[in-house]
Amino acid sequence: MTKDFLRSAIAAVVGILVAFGLVWLAQYAGSEIAPAEYDPATGEILIPVGSTIALIVGWFIATFAGSWLAMRISGGTGAGWVVAGAVIGAALYTAIDFADTWWMMALGVAVPLAAVWLAQRAASVISE
Repeated sequence: MTKDFLRSAIAAVVGILVAFGLVWLAQYAGSEIAPAEYDPATGEILIPVGSTIALIVGWFIATFAGSWLAMRISGGTGAGWVVAGAVIGAALYTAIDFADTWWMMALGVAVPLAAVWLAQRAASVISE
Protein backbone atom coordinates (compact mmCIF):
# COMPACT_ATOMS: atom_id res chain seq x y z
CA MET A 1 0.00 0.00 0.00
CA THR A 2 2.81 2.42 0.83
CA LYS A 3 4.45 1.57 -2.48
CA ASP A 4 1.25 2.43 -4.40
CA PHE A 5 0.82 5.69 -2.50
CA LEU A 6 4.43 6.72 -3.13
CA ARG A 7 4.12 5.81 -6.80
CA SER A 8 0.94 7.90 -7.11
CA ALA A 9 2.50 10.84 -5.26
CA ILE A 10 5.57 10.81 -7.49
CA ALA A 11 3.34 10.49 -10.57
CA ALA A 12 1.27 13.48 -9.45
CA VAL A 13 4.38 15.62 -8.87
CA VAL A 14 5.83 14.68 -12.26
CA GLY A 15 2.49 15.38 -13.94
CA ILE A 16 2.17 18.76 -12.24
CA LEU A 17 5.69 19.74 -13.28
CA VAL A 18 4.98 18.73 -16.88
CA ALA A 19 1.62 20.55 -16.87
CA PHE A 20 3.00 23.77 -15.39
CA GLY A 21 5.92 23.70 -17.82
CA LEU A 22 3.52 23.36 -20.75
CA VAL A 23 1.30 26.18 -19.45
CA TRP A 24 4.39 28.35 -19.18
CA LEU A 25 5.33 27.50 -22.78
CA ALA A 26 1.80 28.35 -23.96
CA GLN A 27 1.90 31.68 -22.14
CA TYR A 28 5.32 32.44 -23.59
CA ALA A 29 4.17 31.56 -27.11
CA GLY A 30 1.05 33.66 -26.69
CA SER A 31 3.03 36.66 -25.52
CA GLU A 32 5.39 36.30 -28.48
CA ILE A 33 2.52 36.06 -30.97
CA ALA A 34 0.42 38.82 -29.43
CA PRO A 35 2.32 40.81 -26.79
CA ALA A 36 0.47 42.68 -24.07
CA GLU A 37 0.36 46.44 -24.36
CA TYR A 38 0.50 49.03 -21.62
CA ASP A 39 -2.04 51.85 -21.85
CA PRO A 40 -0.44 54.89 -20.20
CA ALA A 41 -3.74 56.78 -20.16
CA THR A 42 -5.51 54.27 -17.92
CA GLY A 43 -2.52 52.43 -16.45
CA GLU A 44 -3.97 49.09 -17.60
CA ILE A 45 -2.22 46.24 -19.30
CA LEU A 46 -4.20 45.23 -22.39
CA ILE A 47 -3.95 41.53 -23.16
CA PRO A 48 -4.77 40.65 -26.79
CA VAL A 49 -7.15 37.87 -27.79
CA GLY A 50 -4.29 35.81 -29.23
CA SER A 51 -2.60 35.56 -25.84
CA THR A 52 -5.86 34.56 -24.19
CA ILE A 53 -6.51 31.85 -26.75
CA ALA A 54 -2.96 30.53 -26.36
CA LEU A 55 -3.49 30.34 -22.59
CA ILE A 56 -6.77 28.44 -22.90
CA VAL A 57 -5.26 26.00 -25.40
CA GLY A 58 -2.27 25.69 -23.07
CA TRP A 59 -4.53 24.78 -20.16
CA PHE A 60 -6.02 21.98 -22.23
CA ILE A 61 -2.77 20.59 -23.62
CA ALA A 62 -0.96 20.90 -20.29
CA THR A 63 -3.71 19.23 -18.29
CA PHE A 64 -4.10 16.46 -20.85
CA ALA A 65 -0.37 15.72 -21.06
CA GLY A 66 0.36 16.02 -17.35
CA SER A 67 -2.68 13.99 -16.33
CA TRP A 68 -2.11 11.31 -18.92
CA LEU A 69 1.51 10.95 -17.86
CA ALA A 70 0.58 10.82 -14.18
CA MET A 71 -2.06 8.17 -14.86
CA ARG A 72 0.37 6.05 -16.84
CA ILE A 73 3.09 6.32 -14.18
CA SER A 74 0.78 5.60 -11.25
CA GLY A 75 -1.28 2.89 -12.91
CA GLY A 76 -4.48 4.56 -11.70
CA THR A 77 -6.52 7.67 -12.33
CA GLY A 78 -6.16 9.56 -9.05
CA ALA A 79 -2.82 11.19 -9.82
CA GLY A 80 -4.17 12.59 -13.08
CA TRP A 81 -7.08 14.23 -11.29
CA VAL A 82 -4.63 15.75 -8.81
CA VAL A 83 -2.77 17.29 -11.76
CA ALA A 84 -6.03 18.71 -13.09
CA GLY A 85 -6.80 20.13 -9.65
CA ALA A 86 -3.42 21.84 -9.58
CA VAL A 87 -3.98 23.41 -13.00
CA ILE A 88 -7.47 24.53 -11.99
CA GLY A 89 -6.13 26.01 -8.76
CA ALA A 90 -3.39 27.89 -10.59
CA ALA A 91 -5.83 29.12 -13.24
CA LEU A 92 -8.30 30.39 -10.66
CA TYR A 93 -5.57 31.99 -8.57
CA THR A 94 -4.23 33.83 -11.60
CA ALA A 95 -7.71 34.83 -12.78
CA ILE A 96 -8.60 36.26 -9.37
CA ASP A 97 -5.21 37.94 -8.99
CA PHE A 98 -5.57 39.71 -12.35
CA ALA A 99 -9.30 40.37 -11.85
CA ASP A 100 -10.31 38.44 -14.97
CA THR A 101 -13.88 38.14 -16.14
CA TRP A 102 -16.23 35.42 -14.90
CA TRP A 103 -16.06 33.51 -18.19
CA MET A 104 -12.28 33.26 -17.96
CA MET A 105 -12.64 31.76 -14.48
CA ALA A 106 -15.29 29.35 -15.79
CA LEU A 107 -12.96 28.28 -18.61
CA GLY A 108 -10.17 27.86 -16.06
CA VAL A 109 -12.29 25.12 -14.49
CA ALA A 110 -14.08 23.64 -17.52
CA VAL A 111 -11.09 23.27 -19.86
CA PRO A 112 -8.86 21.28 -17.44
CA LEU A 113 -11.83 19.09 -16.43
CA ALA A 114 -12.51 18.22 -20.07
CA ALA A 115 -8.81 17.56 -20.65
CA VAL A 116 -8.41 15.23 -17.67
CA TRP A 117 -11.56 13.34 -18.63
CA LEU A 118 -10.16 12.78 -22.13
CA ALA A 119 -6.75 11.88 -20.69
CA GLN A 120 -8.40 9.29 -18.44
CA ARG A 121 -10.14 7.76 -21.45
CA ALA A 122 -6.88 7.78 -23.44
CA ALA A 123 -4.91 6.22 -20.59
CA SER A 124 -7.49 3.48 -20.09
CA VAL A 125 -7.55 2.62 -23.82
CA ILE A 126 -3.79 2.17 -23.84
CA SER A 127 -3.73 0.03 -20.70
CA GLU A 128 -6.35 -2.42 -22.01
